[in-house]
Amino acid sequence: MRQGRRVKQVFDILIILCGVSLVYYILKEMHSWRITPVFLLTVAVGMAWVLYDFFFLQRRKEPEVFSYEPDAVQTHGIQRLLLLDEDGKPIKSWDLQGRVSLIIGKAGQDQELDIDLSDCEYSSFIDFQHAVLNFCLDQWYVEDLGSQNGVKVRKVEDGECYKVIHRPCRIVAGDILYIANTKLLLT
Repeated sequence: MRQGRRVKQVFDILIILCGVSLVYYILKEMHSWRITPVFLLTVAVGMAWVLYDFFFLQRRKEPEVFSYEPDAVQTHGIQRLLLLDEDGKPIKSWDLQGRVSLIIGKAGQDQELDIDLSDCEYSSFIDFQHAVLNFCLDQWYVEDLGSQNGVKVRKVEDGECYKVIHRPCRIVAGDILYIANTKLLLT
């Protein structure tokens, strides 16, 4: 951001110098040229704009940069992730409050996971790093991390099941994630 601002300042200075040189040359050669008032007015307005941009617009307040504070993250409806059994009853849960990214998979050597599914019935179909949940722009997203058995989402709004391929999928409370055959409900 600062480097781009410096480049703009250098170009503004060059434009100002070229404009001043042009005005000086025009005034010096005015007796031999037929310079119209419209041309002089155009040059004056252009120079005024460049000077205004250089001295006033650059000093505007920088936009505020969002800083992450874990307690300030609002999950907008999604509070927990529940592991469901075959009958749809919760077996295990994970709190999502204050989190912005969680890796889903099964534990192995040197694997850091936020949601460990290694003790699930279908763990043999789950990769070590199978999927990730990310909180971005007030929304939760799930993304497949190139797993062998994929990630699916049963959307609460239409009841349809969608396979997550090549890009993140927005999820909301009530959606069910299928990590291989393991069901995870977002509440």
